Amino acid sequence: MEADPRAGRVPGWGDAMGAKSLRCLAAVLVGLALSTLAASAYEIGHTSTTYLDPARDNRQVGVEIYYPALTAGDDVPVAPPPAGGFPPLAFGHGYLMAYDDYDYVGTALVPFGYILALSRTEGGLFPSHEEFGKDLAFLVRKIQQEGANPASLFYGAVAATGAVMGHSMGGGASVLAAAEDPAITAVANLAAAETNPSAIAAAAGITAPALMFAGSNDCVAPPSQHQIPIYEALGSGCKALVTVTGGSHCQFAEYDYLCGLGEAGCPPPGLTRAEQHAIVVQLLRPWLAFVLRDDAGAWAEYQALLAEETGFTYLQDCEALAVETWPAPPPATAGADLRWVGVEPNPVLHRARITLATRRAGRVSVDILSPAGAWLGRLTGQAAVPGAVTLEWDGRDAQGRPLPAGIYFARLAGARGAARLILAR
Repeated sequence: MEADPRAGRVPGWGDAMGAKSLRCLAAVLVGLALSTLAASAYEIGHTSTTYLDPARDNRQVGVEIYYPALTAGDDVPVAPPPAGGFPPLAFGHGYLMAYDDYDYVGTALVPFGYILALSRTEGGLFPSHEEFGKDLAFLVRKIQQEGANPASLFYGAVAATGAVMGHSMGGGASVLAAAEDPAITAVANLAAAETNPSAIAAAAGITAPALMFAGSNDCVAPPSQHQIPIYEALGSGCKALVTVTGGSHCQFAEYDYLCGLGEAGCPPPGLTRAEQHAIVVQLLRPWLAFVLRDDAGAWAEYQALLAEETGFTYLQDCEALAVETWPAPPPATAGADLRWVGVEPNPVLHRARITLATRRAGRVSVDILSPAGAWLGRLTGQAAVPGAVTLEWDGRDAQGRPLPAGIYFARLAGARGAARLILAR
């Protein structure tokens, strides 16, 4: 049986990033070179508190909160937030599991500008799934309220967007939470388990974007009985189910003795715990950046990672983002040294003027992409001298066909990052 690597240390992150957390962070960062997310990393601050929910007879909701800070530690000041603030993420633990079984989620997300709230509720033998889901929805709302409270540690630092997340029982509870509160921006979960009341039934009432992870070797909450029915029932306009090849149920968390005992008869994992964590994080980070921060470049990164299918398979249904099969892009030319200046008008009614700045004369190119990352066409121009150059887009693809109204991306040919174009018809 797997030994507990946490033996001899106090549980939790109160030890300010213990050895386990640092090892997990190092493993997660291997192979992650997402330039659109490469903002300066924050340190991790921590506070422990209990909120009262007046809507449920002042129910006590215990929570461990990890947040972006300039210096690591307990109750240290929150770092100055970017425009829009830090999005809150409320995370639910698995059955009989602890909040610190998800250290890697915090070490991977908090330094990139998220507030992670790990619920301590419903940890007993007979948890209420319904109350657990309400706790997660409440935590998103409560932290957003704290952002408007001058007396709060989080005053002025919290975004209006937020997500619910969870593992196993907590994953099913995240579905209940999103159905409970339609103001929740997004839902993401790991090996989500069916709950009572039914997460499968609740999923039909969710319209928020959803990203689900499953493990092909999971026999605790087998995908065919849990994640796949939830995914199929989701009413989300854009949803995805990523199945980690050889992934196990418990390897979506840190080592947990009881969880490991529960999957003792399952097929052994086909990859290490660190490798399973890395697959989760490399997809979760750009997905969150898009759905919570409207980062079009991050969406392109996420779709590119999905297309590689390295260590996983996936299902995706994004009705508003669906496109036909388009031709592959021609090779990018070695154009001038470019940067964005602006796009106008945006929304695009008939034509868009895309203005770039070039440091030298030469050929300039911009690719037009679908929201799913498919190449639709290329705009090209010639800069006679260094300075500003403007390209025009008429809302058509490379074959001259008018594109339907929707969201598209303009990307410098051969480069990362993109500008969002809203096409109106």
